[in-house]
Amino acid sequence: MISKLFAPVLGLFLMAGQLSAAESIVRVSQSLSQQKAYAGGTFLVKIRIERRNLDSYFQIQQELPKGMEATGVESQGATFSFKDGKVKYTWLRLPATEEVQVMYKVTVPFEMRGAQAIKGNYYYIREEEKESYPLPVNNIEVIEYSAPSDSLAEKTLLGIINNDANKPSYTSEEKPDLLFKVQILSSTRKLNRDSLGKEYNVKDVVNEENFNGLYKYTVGNFKTYETARDFKNRLDFQKYIPFVIAYNRGARITVGEAMQLASKRKTVAKN
Repeated sequence: MISKLFAPVLGLFLMAGQLSAAESIVRVSQSLSQQKAYAGGTFLVKIRIERRNLDSYFQIQQELPKGMEATGVESQGATFSFKDGKVKYTWLRLPATEEVQVMYKVTVPFEMRGAQAIKGNYYYIREEEKESYPLPVNNIEVIEYSAPSDSLAEKTLLGIINNDANKPSYTSEEKPDLLFKVQILSSTRKLNRDSLGKEYNVKDVVNEENFNGLYKYTVGNFKTYETARDFKNRLDFQKYIPFVIAYNRGARITVGEAMQLASKRKTVAKN
């Protein structure tokens, strides 16, 4: 009588022990093409499956961080799909090779920042039962692109131009060939300028140019560094990091080069 009463309970413990002790008969690894990605840029996700004689239905499913989009690159016989933020690779039967590899490209939304996790699960059929296991988790940090030379030039000059009581007067002079703008964003893909203005609360006209393979989005046309700097300081630093950029006769140059040109021209003008 006692054994009959405890038999179902014992059965539950045995089942729980089997589930917790179960191990996947395949080995799955995941890797990213990089540790950091630019907002508006792309990166690759590669998944390798060591089949180990598994010959059945197999599916990989991942849920990407909100806003990311995926495009299939390599499927090795699987059906690829991306819908509602979920990536799926499905095989009715795994290929007969020892190792199976798939890869897809992720496009990062331009408004995304910070650490993002790429995770998911894989499934297969064994002895007419569906088994599920977690995929290894990979993290990628999304950062905003800024031109290092311009940022460094501006930081170097800030102490001289903004804080020096004896700052050179040429920084306030207008030069016909020199022009300053404020860059608010850059992206590897073309963005809608009207949507960009609304998203980042920029009331001025947003201009676009392609420079070194990146789309640069700027506001304003200023004849001196100070006027561009003052405009920049009134912008919203919480959503982006604006910085001053410079042009000489329409060609992009660093702020440092612009200051050097202004200095030389003032010297020439004095003579």
